[in-house]
Amino acid sequence: MALAGILSSGINRLKPIIGRAPKQIQLCRPFSEESVSRYCDGGYHPVQIGDLFSDGNYEIVNKLGYGVYSTVWLACNTQTKRHVALKVLTADSYGRQKDTFEPDILGHIKSQTPASPHRGSGHVLGLSDKFVHHGPHGNHLCLVFKAMGPDMSKYRQLFPKQRIPIPLMKEISRQLLLAVSYLHDVCHVIHTDIKPQNILVETLAINTMFEQAPSEVFLPEDTPQAPAGDFYMESTQVFSAEEDISRPTDLSVRLADFGTSSWFDRHLTEWIQPQMLRAPEVILGADWDHKVDIWNLGLVLWELAEGQLLFDGSWTPTAAYSADAHLAQMTAILGEMPNSLLARSKRGSQYFNSEGMVSFTITGNEKD
Repeated sequence: MALAGILSSGINRLKPIIGRAPKQIQLCRPFSEESVSRYCDGGYHPVQIGDLFSDGNYEIVNKLGYGVYSTVWLACNTQTKRHVALKVLTADSYGRQKDTFEPDILGHIKSQTPASPHRGSGHVLGLSDKFVHHGPHGNHLCLVFKAMGPDMSKYRQLFPKQRIPIPLMKEISRQLLLAVSYLHDVCHVIHTDIKPQNILVETLAINTMFEQAPSEVFLPEDTPQAPAGDFYMESTQVFSAEEDISRPTDLSVRLADFGTSSWFDRHLTEWIQPQMLRAPEVILGADWDHKVDIWNLGLVLWELAEGQLLFDGSWTPTAAYSADAHLAQMTAILGEMPNSLLARSKRGSQYFNSEGMVSFTITGNEKD
C-alpha cells in the first residue's frame, strides 16, 4: 500500500479518537477552539493553510492545537521536507511588557542538553528554531519543535475506560520522572503546567511519518470557514497507521509547553497549574517551589492509570468546582493539612477554621 494510502486509512480508523467527523456531515458540524475575539491587535495571528513563515522556510500544512496564548501548526520545512510543529504566540505574550519566560527557558534547556548526560533530556520537547513573524495584529514570536504524535488526553482514549495499562504506565511514569528530574536538577526550571495535553507521544513509526510522508496526506479534511474567517479551523492529531500504538514496542513521551513555566528563583506568576491538579500551597497562597511539579505529575499519573481525577474539587457530582471542596478532598485522602503550611499561607484562614478543619461553604465562583 502506498504511504499516502496507509496514512489516510490510519486517519480514518482513528476518527473517533481524534474527533474528526465523516466528510459528508462536516459542513454542519460546529466546533469551538481559541477565542475568535482574540484575533485582534495584540492577539492571535490569522494563520491559513499554505502560509509561509521565516522567509519561506516553513509552509503551514494543518492545525495541531491551540492555547490561551498561542496556536500550534503542522508545517513543512521547505529545505529538508520534514514536518515540524510551529507555535505562533499571540503578539501580546512577548515583547509588550508581559513577557512569557518560554523562549528564554527553551533556549536554556537547549544549551544544557548537549553537555548533560541526564537521561531526562530526551523526554523534554526542546526548541529547534525561533523567529519573529510580522502580522496584522502585531509581531508574533514563533517557536519550532519536533513534530510529535498525540497527547495523552487523546492517547488514553485508545484504552477501555481511558485507563492506560499498568505495564505501559510504569514506562510512561519512568520517562516523565526523568523529564522532571532533568528540568529541576539540571535546568532549574519549574514547568508549572503538567497535564495530559502537555505530554506528547512518539514512536519510530510516527517519526518516520513526519520525516518522509508528503504534506498532502496531512492536509485538513474539514471544509474551510467562509472567507472572512478561513483562518479559524479545527485542530487534529494524527499518528501512523503502520502500528498499533496501543501496543507499542518503542513508545516514548516528552513533556512539552513551557508557556507558563518559571525559574527556580523567578516566577512568572504565583497562580499556576490546571485547576483540579493544583497543589495545596498554590490554592492557599503560600510560597511554592519546584515541588509543585511533583504534586502535579503524581495526580496526572493517577488520572492516566485510573481513568479519572483523584480530586475533582466538587462537593457533589453536580456541583461546580470550589477550592474548599478541593482542599477537603485532599485532607480526606491524605490527612490533615500541615500546620506549617497553614501558618505561612495567605488564604489559610479563608478555608480552615482554628481547629484546622475545612470550612464547609459551597460556592462555584472560584478563580480558574
